[in-house]
Amino acid sequence: EALTALRDLYAHDVRLLPTAFDVPFGRGWRATLTGADRQRAFLACEAATLLALRRALRNGTVWIEHSFAFRSRERLFIPAERWQQTRRAQYRRLALPTEAGAFLEPLLEQSQHAIARVADAAVKGELRVDDELHLTPLAAEEEDPKLTKLRAALDKRIGEAQLPEIILAVDAEVRFSWIMLGREPRSDKELLMVYAGILPHGTALSAAETARMIPQLSAPAIRQAMRWASDERRLAEACSAVLAFMQRHPIASTGGRSDLASSDMMSLETSKRVWQARVDPRRQTPSVGIYSHVRDNWGISYAQPIVLNERQAGAAIEGVVRDERLETAQLAVDTHGYTDVAMTLARLLGFDLCPRLKALKDRHLFSARGTAVPEAIRSICHARIDVQKIVDHWESIVHLVASVHSGHTSAVHALARFGSASRGDPLYEAMVQLGKLLRTVFLADYFVNATLRRELLRVLNRGEAVNALKRAIYTGRVAGYQARRDDEMQAVADALSLLANILMAWNTTQMQQVLDHWAQRRGGAVPPELIDRIVPTRTEGNNLRGVFRFPVERYADKILPSVVAQKTTASAS
Repeated sequence: EALTALRDLYAHDVRLLPTAFDVPFGRGWRATLTGADRQRAFLACEAATLLALRRALRNGTVWIEHSFAFRSRERLFIPAERWQQTRRAQYRRLALPTEAGAFLEPLLEQSQHAIARVADAAVKGELRVDDELHLTPLAAEEEDPKLTKLRAALDKRIGEAQLPEIILAVDAEVRFSWIMLGREPRSDKELLMVYAGILPHGTALSAAETARMIPQLSAPAIRQAMRWASDERRLAEACSAVLAFMQRHPIASTGGRSDLASSDMMSLETSKRVWQARVDPRRQTPSVGIYSHVRDNWGISYAQPIVLNERQAGAAIEGVVRDERLETAQLAVDTHGYTDVAMTLARLLGFDLCPRLKALKDRHLFSARGTAVPEAIRSICHARIDVQKIVDHWESIVHLVASVHSGHTSAVHALARFGSASRGDPLYEAMVQLGKLLRTVFLADYFVNATLRRELLRVLNRGEAVNALKRAIYTGRVAGYQARRDDEMQAVADALSLLANILMAWNTTQMQQVLDHWAQRRGGAVPPELIDRIVPTRTEGNNLRGVFRFPVERYADKILPSVVAQKTTASAS
């Protein structure tokens, strides 16, 4: 109605709102819309209409036929006819029961046990509960003098290295250049073209700057290499191959769990003219975000560009769903990577979202309506969960989860649609009820289990360490021509992840060789608890800048076997 009225006023070049205008925009707008100043009322009508349209686009009550992000609700789900045909198969694929009760009964029992554990901890004085929860901070772990000595010894033994040598050494083991080309490189120059295509995307260098660092190649040749190297599939596959090589080392298994990961965003400065740019609240500069998933045993398994200042829960879940090579049982995130709907979506997709929440003292526990709440925690536990809502909409919930799992829609679009703009939607409310129940089970364990808290803190800190490594690699700004489209920004995210994984893989290899050498000496083996504390994100002694000389001849037997064989045959004849 407002759009129709405004369209008519625009057509007659009128900028005063008629007194007869009566569109209910809410109490906040009422005084201005009905006030004596009709020009001000017209401006208020425009603002209210835009805000209402923005909310409607987000919750799906208004849609755009040609848009993927703002499509209709029906197109967000697997089509109804196909859903009915594949419904049982989808339930089996997700390992979910067709009846909500079979899923809810053990969860409700688990939540009651969890609440009882928190109440018991409060009675014993392990937690302090008044009007809010007061959780005792974890004691800082003391730095072992042996660990400091071990790190210094490793740095001395590993020594210095140039980035070209690091890239060649890892490529000799992984052959990621073969993955990028789809075949073996035919010459030294073609091999350098592969590296030159990756470096500008992952280091903020222009083609001209890269040409000055690699004198064998010209700037036009590097621009051409950048175009074909920006293929998302090739970069992601090369990144995964380097990650798999790194995790084959024994010290990788010592360093953490293979089914635990963390996800977080780092911002990269860019031009304010880039359409995806938003102001970074910390640096106060136009920036774009790169959201990465880091394994507990190190390495980046998935990366994607995102817009700053938006909820990251969809990106967090999307990274787990699309990474089919590695199994993730738990994903640690910060407050921005969490919502109640996201807790529901993640659990039904087969993994647990484990948020480290701000304002933890304000986070309350919830149980089903009609259940008894222990007196010791009554101020922070509420019997408000409407189980019937979950039962009534179980089919629709699983339908949405299956749509994300099958790739029909993305977790980013699903959670954008069922975000705070969807309050009042029955499906949204049902997912919030289930999410609160799942959050209660997690928080209860988090409150009383110090080991879990340390584990999540450890993997989140590892994600921060990897972000610091990426900042050492990517020292400039994202150029405007690299951020015009989503696929261009994806190339930056994947190339940066590939270079970070190459550095971590090289560090892991060098540390493994030193530790193996020490283990061969009598009494020289390093205890596993110390190995767990050394990190592959070190940059000491690694030169990432300057004129690059690639000593291809030292690694040609592994990277260019056909070229070496041809040269050997020619010299023999």
